[in-house]
Amino acid sequence: MPFFDLSDVKLWFDEYGTGDEVVLSSAAGFDTYPAVLADGPTNCHVFTLQARGFGRSTHLTAPPEQGWLDQWADDVLAFADHLGLERFVYTGVSHGGGIGWHLARRHPERLKALISVVGTPHDRNGDTSSSAGRRAIVESRKNADVIENQFRVLGGSTDTPERTAIREKTIATLVRRHLDYSDEEARINQGMPFPEATSDEELATILRTIDVPVLILAGMRDGVISPESALRAARSVPRAKAVLFEDEGHFVASERPERLVAEIAVYLGELNS
Repeated sequence: MPFFDLSDVKLWFDEYGTGDEVVLSSAAGFDTYPAVLADGPTNCHVFTLQARGFGRSTHLTAPPEQGWLDQWADDVLAFADHLGLERFVYTGVSHGGGIGWHLARRHPERLKALISVVGTPHDRNGDTSSSAGRRAIVESRKNADVIENQFRVLGGSTDTPERTAIREKTIATLVRRHLDYSDEEARINQGMPFPEATSDEELATILRTIDVPVLILAGMRDGVISPESALRAARSVPRAKAVLFEDEGHFVASERPERLVAEIAVYLGELNS
């Protein structure tokens, strides 16, 4: 069974490809990304680790003492140690990206690069306990209408019948997933990355301390990770590179992963040259 055993939990993982570039990713669950990085043109060796609290990984009745994002980051490092990896590329989508930012700040020596997909730290307005959308989903107690409305805000607009059909399928899948959550899963609220930063200026100060090559992939129509947050990270993090898609929203990794793969192939080529 593909479980990684820690002293207190078991974490489910999957493995894809056999390439030389090792990529780790962690999240509540996965769609096609980042498994597609195992194929051409990137040809990576990909491991996806289901975050503690979700799915086939051990569920928790209370949040970790150190907070969800720091705990999930530590779990990724423990998994990397288990694999014998001194350094690796980390990629994450949305909250999975948040895990990567915490890794980059706390353990930069372990990351060859961070690839953040719609996952730059949120804009700040004083309250960093959660994004408004995540808080509404948690507080709804699995109310289908509330969950669907929040996902419609996240995704942004679509501009063709074909893309609208894909969006409807994406939202239906996400709503079903959340309605199927256990009570423990439904209560998880990881909060914003770097919650001690309560203003955009404080957040930029933290971002300037991150000493890891970072690729930022973001959507201009994202309803939760604003273009401004992506640009803030791109301006603040030394050696950062940002690609912003005008016609994408928060679900680009599910809806058009091939666009991400094309940019990542270029970036890995630059990184390794």
